Amino acid sequence: MSSMTPPRLLQLAQKSLLGNEALAILSLDQLPREMFPVLFVEAFNSWLLDILKAMVRVWPFEVLPLGALMKNPQVDILKAVLDGLDMKYTQKSDCRRGKLHVLDLRDDGLNFWNVWAKSMDDACSSEPNMRRQPVEHKGPKSALMVIANVSLTATTPDAFLTHLLQWVKERASLVHLCCHKLKILANLICSMSHMLESLEFGCIEELEVCCDWQPSGLAKFAPYLGRMSSLHKLSLVNLSGSLLVTIEEMMESLFQFASQFAKLPHLRSLHIRSLYFVYNHLDQLLRCLKSPLEDFSVTACLLSEADINYLSQCPCLSEIKYLALRVVKLTHISPEPLRVLLERVAPTLMTLDLMGCEITDSQLNAILPALSHCYQLTSLSFYGNRLSMAMMEKLVEHTGNLSALIYELYPAPLESYDTQGIAHGGRFSHLCTELMGILERIREPKQVLFSTDPCWKCAERMVFGLNHPNQCHCYQLD
Repeated sequence: MSSMTPPRLLQLAQKSLLGNEALAILSLDQLPREMFPVLFVEAFNSWLLDILKAMVRVWPFEVLPLGALMKNPQVDILKAVLDGLDMKYTQKSDCRRGKLHVLDLRDDGLNFWNVWAKSMDDACSSEPNMRRQPVEHKGPKSALMVIANVSLTATTPDAFLTHLLQWVKERASLVHLCCHKLKILANLICSMSHMLESLEFGCIEELEVCCDWQPSGLAKFAPYLGRMSSLHKLSLVNLSGSLLVTIEEMMESLFQFASQFAKLPHLRSLHIRSLYFVYNHLDQLLRCLKSPLEDFSVTACLLSEADINYLSQCPCLSEIKYLALRVVKLTHISPEPLRVLLERVAPTLMTLDLMGCEITDSQLNAILPALSHCYQLTSLSFYGNRLSMAMMEKLVEHTGNLSALIYELYPAPLESYDTQGIAHGGRFSHLCTELMGILERIREPKQVLFSTDPCWKCAERMVFGLNHPNQCHCYQLD
């Protein structure tokens, strides 16, 4: 006797429909609403484009989260779906069943398909438990909203994006394109200007610019930035400088770009990484901000003492929750501005990341009193700073009263290394055990990790912490 579960009636009906394309298309008006999501997924996976097109025309939900089904952009699938939308909207289909008003091309709508797959199982059980996916459509019901995250690259034009933008442009009175996240990877502004002009800038909420732009590239992009009135997160990555650009030219370009910040009333998050020209000019970048930031990070940038001084007084950091200075060398900078900054932001600060700043014992000692008053801190990282065992003991003692801390990352004490800078596993483990004991006598730690520098052979760290694997095995053991 076979132990295999026999196929359910709905599964048999679904298989029968997909096996006869003409019958499937004719039957869509009579299908129960609950069958549509599972049938759509099967047609999608089997590349049954005509069935997909017909299903879109009579789709019984307000939202079609197509992007969640596509691991990679698939132009043929997109064309079939858009053809189905043409049948519904532009050809004035007489089908009264279709409710589709939102085509979501982002990759974060998987819950819709999971919910309805589970609902199909419930429908076949003795006690159905049908759950509906809540939807919200902004704008007039007569219009179609297309939601997509857009990435503009310097390579061959993306066929998926090109087709979508052209389709939207030709139906401007019927379709509203909403791009929440925009990523720009193209090095030449002129190569993507026509695509930028196809976007509705007022919809963009997150922007990442990761290009090998000269400062003049920022100036050319500035007018586009100023039109992104809903922007709340901005990331600037790998923007370079040039020996051919004078200080005056660089300052003028930076001013033209930063002046657009005044037109971004909702900007709350600013990340800058590997910006050559920010050295000694951080104030020029931040001065035009009109609203306080909640999240500010600087990574792999060279900052001057004047830059750190400005941060300590910067009005836009008065309500900061997440502050990161990662791989920003502070060794030769006075700790006083950082101490002042921590005192200012102590009432709101929840995350502090000072990873790889090469902070010395004396510098850390100067900021410890301010750090110990950041009672809202939930995450703290000191990875990559070379601190002595004595200073590490003071550090864990001062963080002892920070009862909200959930995640703590500390560097291995200097005594863990030999004169060649090689960590010794036994010594490292012994010292970390002592530090953990100090911390446990003060409060109950949640997740605390101690780490050596990355290994010069395998680039992994040796990590000490509860239930945490020791990744690197190259270090010498005592």
